[in-house]
Amino acid sequence: MTDENVRDEFHYLLKSSPFAAWLGIRVLNIANGLETVLPFQEKNLGNIHIRSLHGGIISSAMECSAGLLASQLHNQTSLQKPASIFVSYLRSTKDTALNIQATPTKLGNRLSFFKVDAWQEKRDELVATAIITFRRPSEGIIE
Repeated sequence: MTDENVRDEFHYLLKSSPFAAWLGIRVLNIANGLETVLPFQEKNLGNIHIRSLHGGIISSAMECSAGLLASQLHNQTSLQKPASIFVSYLRSTKDTALNIQATPTKLGNRLSFFKVDAWQEKRDELVATAIITFRRPSEGIIE
């Protein structure tokens, strides 16, 4: 599958999820996992006084990014839902775009594990990191 086909697949998955479409996540890079961006939007602010993103928006964007990659790796036509998600919030955010890198750490027969990092202006200054687990769909079972 070419990079262009993979990008098309990611865009289809994003459009097929109303929540991912509402978030406005965009694919940036498909090398070394999946890099996405959540453009800044006023609706995503959690604290309007310090203009920081809501923690739920951050974790949701991280989950959607990993779900996109899991769906593509598992050959699914809809965004995968996690079995578990563990997020560590490392620093406050600003009113700017959120970059997200999702990387598979293990693709098992039943479960798949992904490491997800989020940052804003400097990649080495993470605002959050997560471990997200997805249950792999079984053949013949409609989810």
